Amino acid sequence: MTGAPAVIMQLDDIHAEQRLAAMAEDAGFELAWIPDTPRSNVFVHLAALATATRRIQLGSGIARAFVRAPLTTAAAAVDLDRLSRGRLVLGLASGTPKQNLFETGQRYDHAATRLRELIRLLREIWALNGERDLDFKGDFYTIAAQGMLLPRPIRPQVPIYVAGVGAAMLRLTGEVADGLAGHPCCSVRYLKEMVLPCLADGFRKSGRRRDDFRLTNWIVTSIASDRARARREAAYQLGFYFATRTYGHVLDFHGWEREKTEIQRAFFETRDMEAVARAVSDRMLDELAIAGTPDECRTQLARYHDVIDFPTLYPPGVGPGRVLPQERVAENLELIIRTFAR
Repeated sequence: MTGAPAVIMQLDDIHAEQRLAAMAEDAGFELAWIPDTPRSNVFVHLAALATATRRIQLGSGIARAFVRAPLTTAAAAVDLDRLSRGRLVLGLASGTPKQNLFETGQRYDHAATRLRELIRLLREIWALNGERDLDFKGDFYTIAAQGMLLPRPIRPQVPIYVAGVGAAMLRLTGEVADGLAGHPCCSVRYLKEMVLPCLADGFRKSGRRRDDFRLTNWIVTSIASDRARARREAAYQLGFYFATRTYGHVLDFHGWEREKTEIQRAFFETRDMEAVARAVSDRMLDELAIAGTPDECRTQLARYHDVIDFPTLYPPGVGPGRVLPQERVAENLELIIRTFAR
């Protein structure tokens, strides 16, 4: 692990994000990610961060790939790359079937192959540089546009990171993406035994090398003077993620079938976030999260050395009332930046 850390700005307040992104930049952080949710437009927030910083890279973390038209995504990426003077990282993910249905009212089947085609289309749009017409005919997208209507990038290509958990998406990422934004559900063991081999399959298929690729992992990070409080907040966030049945295979991989059953029962049947957090075992927290006092968290990060290129530190946003108070999220972000400053 040679790169400086990245951090996820998990806030609603754009002004607070601007202040904390500038703080992270001064602390030597490599990248600031912005989440993409139905209530928070990732591209608007990234534009705000671009005006408040000068050096730190800025990433969509993670833009849901299928909820926007390809030309909209391509143009937004170019605009942000111009605004930030070449600092954008375009993070894309297919989203879960439930997320896509909720936001668009549509289902998107064949997620990995659809995302492969979308990435090819985005790169083709950028390569045309607004000078030639687009005539794209794929299995999922058919788009024709005059060159004058296409964006003109300031770089030949904007780097694209993909968020993936399952084998098919990981192989696709290794084949066509510039980096992987590893999911918070990925332990070091999962990275070594599942993620890296699948990425290697993708590298071989495309004739690329590991050195051509950047691997980060999103690590749920909760820092407080009260160790128990920090671990509890991490448990809320992990429990929320593992309630998603799409990620059940990760729990099975680790032998956490009992935890899976208890988390999903508490989330879907009793709808009790306290019970969800209780169902997250100590061994899950120890393998998946960085949680505790600042000194403890610095020590815990060391387990990722020689596994990933740089860590992405992810403050929990889920709490007992489903949402952790924004004041605590901001406090945790400040602690993350101060604790891991270079």
